[in-house]
Amino acid sequence: MSCPSENSLEQLNSLDGYRRYFMDASYWQPYVRRVYNRHAMTPCRTIRSGLPGTYPTFVVDERWVIKFFGRLFDGALAFETELQANQLLAPGCPIPIPALIASGYLFEDPSDWPWPYLIFEFMPGVSIGQVYEQVTFDDKLMLAQQLGQVTRRLHQVPITGTAVFQPTWDAYFNLLQEQCTHCRHTHRTWKTLPDHLIEQLDTFLLPPDALIDRGVTPHLIHADLTRDHILGQLDDGSWTTLGIIDFGDAMVGNVFYELIALHLDLFRCDKRLLSVYLDAYGFDEPSRPMLPTRAMSLALLHRFDVFVGLFESYPRAGEVSTLDQRAARLWDVNTPGLDDKPARERKGRGGE
Repeated sequence: MSCPSENSLEQLNSLDGYRRYFMDASYWQPYVRRVYNRHAMTPCRTIRSGLPGTYPTFVVDERWVIKFFGRLFDGALAFETELQANQLLAPGCPIPIPALIASGYLFEDPSDWPWPYLIFEFMPGVSIGQVYEQVTFDDKLMLAQQLGQVTRRLHQVPITGTAVFQPTWDAYFNLLQEQCTHCRHTHRTWKTLPDHLIEQLDTFLLPPDALIDRGVTPHLIHADLTRDHILGQLDDGSWTTLGIIDFGDAMVGNVFYELIALHLDLFRCDKRLLSVYLDAYGFDEPSRPMLPTRAMSLALLHRFDVFVGLFESYPRAGEVSTLDQRAARLWDVNTPGLDDKPARERKGRGGE
């Protein structure tokens, strides 16, 4: 078989080509074989697509996962971020993640794009997003408790200093400052936030300095704890969490930023789950009164449109007239949420 060339992957330089081929196992088979041959991952009997995400990901023999990073979607930074995050976590990893086996570049002398890749051990199971409606509320509460403990350990990992991760607040502050500068324009472009709430951004948003406590050490955070990135097994209606994947959006920041994807996506804005998470995390009691404003500010300053689908899931979310009201409905664990369920409802835990 002829050696595959970088020119064969030019179709993935356009969005249309990327959407068509990025998870096509037959299309990627010669490139996957090139990688596992290089790393002596033999024999190779089966190649299948992995969980759909941003980058091409393939499972080999149910033993390894090979993840390629393309030019699109800032693949170079995502590759370095995920590689260096896993290297920081490697010494006595305090949280359940697939082991990083190897890394490299598909094309060593590229004329266009080198297609960097990472190889992980395969972690069996499904994402909780694939079976979310089948997971009992008791199991969701247990997951919230587990994640509180797990992310606490993650946030205690020493940041020894790499090209991407430095033990200072500088990069985080610069991100918030940049997002703040373009916040109004960004939300007008996204068209997810109602116009009357966009008009309140300048008076509601906390400044970056108020979102950082320079008296404490910044954390290594996952920053994308969505339903897609929690793996586990659902057996006879019982959910067991196996691990966390995808550190491509990891960064140095604080727990408030970690909460955004966790609560708005994984918890689906259910403040009963948020309350259990905060208790398990050991969230600082003096910080709780400021949680709604800080979390809402960071949601508005987030790199991604985290409010997509909110109005479809909770039509009454559009009824609020101020950002303060939206913040309370989303983040104040002592008041009803978007679905009017009391956050501290602890009885009847077996039902939704």
